Amino acid sequence: MSELLGYSLLAFGAGLLLNFVPCVLPVIPVKIRIVLREINGDTRSRILAAVSLLAGSMSFFLILGSATAYLELAWGDLFRSKIFLAGLTGFLLFAGIATLAHWSLRLPRLIYRIPIYRYSGAFFTGALAGILSTPCSGPFLGSVLAYSLTQPPGVIILIFTWIGLGLAMPYIVLLLWPGLMDRLSFSGAWTIWVKQILGFILIAGAVFFGRVFLQEGFHPVLWSLFYIMMLIWAIFAFRRSAGWWGRIFSLGTVTTILFLVVLAVAAKQLKWQEFSPQSLHNSLAARQPVLIEFTAKWCLNCEVLKKTTYEDKSVVRAASKAKLIPLRVDMTDYNESHRLLLGKYGGTALPFAVLISDDGKVAHRFEGMFSAKTLEKAIRQLR
Repeated sequence: MSELLGYSLLAFGAGLLLNFVPCVLPVIPVKIRIVLREINGDTRSRILAAVSLLAGSMSFFLILGSATAYLELAWGDLFRSKIFLAGLTGFLLFAGIATLAHWSLRLPRLIYRIPIYRYSGAFFTGALAGILSTPCSGPFLGSVLAYSLTQPPGVIILIFTWIGLGLAMPYIVLLLWPGLMDRLSFSGAWTIWVKQILGFILIAGAVFFGRVFLQEGFHPVLWSLFYIMMLIWAIFAFRRSAGWWGRIFSLGTVTTILFLVVLAVAAKQLKWQEFSPQSLHNSLAARQPVLIEFTAKWCLNCEVLKKTTYEDKSVVRAASKAKLIPLRVDMTDYNESHRLLLGKYGGTALPFAVLISDDGKVAHRFEGMFSAKTLEKAIRQLR
């Protein structure tokens, strides 16, 4: 019982932390709107909004937990559906454009007179936050998932619902105790610029998930178009802004884009090969160590690792010295053999990587996010 309680609290804490992962950023503007809309309402309205948001978050994790328990659905499998990704990409793109254009979309007034519809926005906001958190959950939920997947179905579902509770809790607290926001000002010129930035975050989310439908060679083109759009916005924003908030945001945008471009140009990369049993066999037969990375195009943390840890000069140098063969397992689409391979090496969620020494033994496992220093050290310790 004490072990279950400990992992339940760990799951709750992981849910809280999921509010800060990049994947959930697109839904933050919607959540803030829910809070602000109900913050001045009566106690009953705020309680119902809080309950609706909590119900949305926990419903998603309840469904996901049930699927994991009874259908053996792996964490992140939802993103392997092209239909789901197409809908999510379209939603984020539309929401981003609507945010930038200051559109306020509402259903017919008759619908808002029906009590249940007033709180449907809160419900779907909670569910959407849960959906968007799944590609970034690896570093927070690795140990929780590893524990839950060895437990009976009831325990798995309980653990997942604790995650949903943690994800929704900050907004529930703000709705139930609006006095906590008294010291925060949500008016002024800065809010306009923040809304613009959040609009671009929504569009960036659409670009990220939309990459799944394009060949890898077109990904840089897609991101380049996005950066050009942001640069044009920043130039016009700087010229038309009379206050310092606008100038700070526009200059910050330009600086960030230039920094990302410099990083991309200066990056050193491992010479990745597509994984196959034969490629692994050939590498070990030649007495060469192997790094196997499990990744997916919809996994944001995997992309972060790709642009940081795997492109670090010290890692590339250590890999070259050790004659390391890097093999990449693409789990963007469902592949039973890849799923079994992930489980074989002890992986439960993405990102995940395993370092195999030249004698075929597992030398190190990397779960979630890890630093270039950690990977470099593990490579240098190979015999």
